[in-house]
Amino acid sequence: MATFALNRRDVLAGGVLAGAFALLALPSVARAEGIQRVVCAGADVTEIVARLAGISVIQGVDTTSKAPPEVTKLPSIGYLRQISVEGILSLKPDLLIANRDLGPPTAVEQLRSTGLRIEIVSFPLNGEGMAAKIKHVGGLLGREKEAEALAATVETTMADVSRRLDGITSHPKIGFIRSIDGGTPMAGGKMGLVDATYALAGGANAFGDFPLFKPVSREVLAATPPDFILADSAVVSNTGGAAVFLEQLGLTSAFAGKPDRLVETDLSTLFSFGPSAATQIQSLARRLHPDRFSG
Repeated sequence: MATFALNRRDVLAGGVLAGAFALLALPSVARAEGIQRVVCAGADVTEIVARLAGISVIQGVDTTSKAPPEVTKLPSIGYLRQISVEGILSLKPDLLIANRDLGPPTAVEQLRSTGLRIEIVSFPLNGEGMAAKIKHVGGLLGREKEAEALAATVETTMADVSRRLDGITSHPKIGFIRSIDGGTPMAGGKMGLVDATYALAGGANAFGDFPLFKPVSREVLAATPPDFILADSAVVSNTGGAAVFLEQLGLTSAFAGKPDRLVETDLSTLFSFGPSAATQIQSLARRLHPDRFSG
């Protein structure tokens, strides 16, 4: 069964070709006068640091950091909310940059007690917040010029989405499926990052009546199918492809002849509100409201 993924062709089709190439440019080294050894915690922070200062400045990352792909080969400091104090200190960083979910608090305090400089980055979950976050991290790294350019690209992309969606009267319902465990779909419910992403793309949460994650039956999904299903590309692939994935959700009939209703993408960056999220949100908005992107 055919499906449409949010790939580079989708992203570039929206008139942001120059901006997308700017996002892909990774400086090879950090400036000599800037911070030289950084540990990153949070997918958004890691991507920003990599794009502004290069991979070589990053000494370690948390397990949520997947972009750019090279960072997955770096030493791990554990899960974002359960960081390893010993693992971080062993990397001898000059600076730990993290997003608001860094934890646990006891570990953070233990790190602070060693004198390690820790910067927690927290900004609103919208286009302006994404741009401000990039500029803030750029200031920490002494990469203000690069940060201004990257932030401008994000602002342009998000402004394009906002302009095109202005005045929409429908908000298609999106069902986020994290995995299929033992034949049972695991649905993603009400979460700040998820709901903010949907809102920016002109959609609504089909599973907004429960928090975090919850198993849902095939029968329930088939009886009240969301307008769109959102899933990580790797999850769909590991399940056996789009046709098998939809069959296990009980949505083969409901989605018959509607291959564009299964949205496959990299959720680690879409929900991160890092630089790549802007073009992914634009592509999701195009999928939800194709009439607004036809010209």
